[in-house]
Formats: sequence, C-alpha cells, structure tokens
Amino acid sequence: MSTYETLIFIPEGSLLNEKVAERNALRQTLKHFQHEFGPAERLKYTSLQKQVKLLPQNKRIDLLLQTFLKQDLSETKAVFEHKMREQDQLIKGSPEFLDQVKGKLNLILLAKESKGQILPRLAKSELMNYFSVQYFKDDFSKPLPNKDIFFKILDDNPTIDPDTTLVIGTNLDEEIQGAENTNLYSLWLAPRKEKLPINPHPTLHLSKLSDYTKDASGQHL
Repeated sequence: MSTYETLIFIPEGSLLNEKVAERNALRQTLKHFQHEFGPAERLKYTSLQKQVKLLPQNKRIDLLLQTFLKQDLSETKAVFEHKMREQDQLIKGSPEFLDQVKGKLNLILLAKESKGQILPRLAKSELMNYFSVQYFKDDFSKPLPNKDIFFKILDDNPTIDPDTTLVIGTNLDEEIQGAENTNLYSLWLAPRKEKLPINPHPTLHLSKLSDYTKDASGQHL
C-alpha cells in the first residue's frame, strides 16, 4: 500500500474539541433558561456521557437537552446551536499537524454541521485555509454513514486515488462506518483505552494527531 496522499477530516472531534464545546454550550443553554449547572448537574452529565458517546451527533444532543431541560426541544436546540457556533476550542496539536502536512498531502474538509454552523467555529483559527476542498452538511441529502457522501467526494475530485485516501474521524457509527461503507481507509482518533471494534474496523487507531507519523504500512509521511 502506498503512503496516504489524501486526508479527509471530519472537523467535529478531529480538529474541534467537541467534548468541551458541547459541555460549554449545554451550560450556557441552561443559563439561558435560568437553570443551574452545579455539582449535581455536572455529575449527571458525566454519567450520561457513558451512555451517549456512541450515538450520532444529533441524537446525542437531543438526549442531553431532553435530560436537562423540559422545554420544547426545538426551542432549546435553537439556543444550543447558537451557543455551539461560539465554541472554537481546538484539539491540541491540530494546527501544528496541519502545518506539518500542508503542501505534502491533499486536505479535504467534510463537516457534519451546516456551513453556517461550522464556519464561525473555525474562523478565528483560520484552519479552513488549509483545505483546498470543503464539504458541509448542506451539500448532501443524507448524513453519514451513508456511502453516497464519500462517493460524491471521489466523483467530484477524480484525481484522488481511493487507495491512498484516509478518513480521519472520532465517531465509529458515523465516520468510520461511512469510510468502511465506501471501502476507504480510516483513522479513528480515540483514547488508547478504547477497544478497537471489529465492526466497523478502523485501519488506524491513535489517541492524537501528533502520533500520526507513519501510515499503516510503516512508511513515513
């Protein structure tokens, strides 16, 4: 297998710190509706994370809001999404990694959020400038793991070789499964303590981007 030439980043989790972002946005949403996020709420939130970590993003957010707020979901979700647009915390080391591979590899951005939702979160860091090709939720009729998403990216960019393309994500059921559905290689960013699943089975499992110095065949970038 050749060295990877194209990296497809799902920014939610691989570039943007979703754990911090969702916690902050929930806390601010609770405050908006005049609710506390005290010790009891923090304990409940921590406990709930064990149940929702494998859920798709939308279902995870819905469950969080329904657990902590009794208002209409559409009302609370609108406030939550507004607060999420303000969350620009990056995964440590992600700008440095992009600096390292810039000009050496093709970099594609595939956001699960809409363009209007994700751009404010990446604007301050200017990370969008690293990606020659960018896709957003708006560009597709169905969400991941639908295989048509990656097939469209490959069709739109005929110079990309699927055999040297690596999908980088943090969600097994959406991103890694989507890559597997399209027969693409994948890198699952997750703590080392997380067991490597049989299905979907990522090609690589690393705890952070800075650990990515070799591809699956042992060749340097």
